[in-house]
Amino acid sequence: MAESIPVAAGGAPFEPPPGGEGMDAMNDVRARERPLAVAIAALVHDGAILLIRRRRGDYPGLWGLPGGKIEVGEHLAQAAIREVLEESGIEASFSRYLGCVSEHLVEDGRVCRHFILHVCALAPRATGIRAGPEGELRWCPIERIGGMRARIIPSDFLIIERMVAGDGAGYYDCVLEKAGGRHALKKFA
Repeated sequence: MAESIPVAAGGAPFEPPPGGEGMDAMNDVRARERPLAVAIAALVHDGAILLIRRRRGDYPGLWGLPGGKIEVGEHLAQAAIREVLEESGIEASFSRYLGCVSEHLVEDGRVCRHFILHVCALAPRATGIRAGPEGELRWCPIERIGGMRARIIPSDFLIIERMVAGDGAGYYDCVLEKAGGRHALKKFA
């Protein structure tokens, strides 16, 4: 199978400068050509779920479930626990695997990001939140999550509704379209 070659604007092959400079840019281009494995943590305590308002990344300003990429050599449960600790200061333990969402983020008619979201239920060992660099954190009552729908990453809203609060654990294909800073859900099935 031939390896795809990153291209620069205008269709010319991406060539890093001599001496290895620019390799980070080349690696970033290649990384965006492959799906990114992500551990998503669903922490529920007394009917409330932990949400983070993202400061950066693909969904800045939107609330979502804590989580992040799975590091090389790290098991899924370890990644989910680590991400929650890094983002909130909350120690947790792995409860169960809820399922997987294959999420395409589409911009200008093309898939610009492909995430494989592994959704894990975690049990918090404490509930005190430590502010971190990733964003504001809040325990949100699940029964009132519908009132926040417009402010939650669309796929995360459905993960909470179907996989966490409902009985829809399993597998979902998801397509989100980004236009003008807004995200529209096109598919979650």
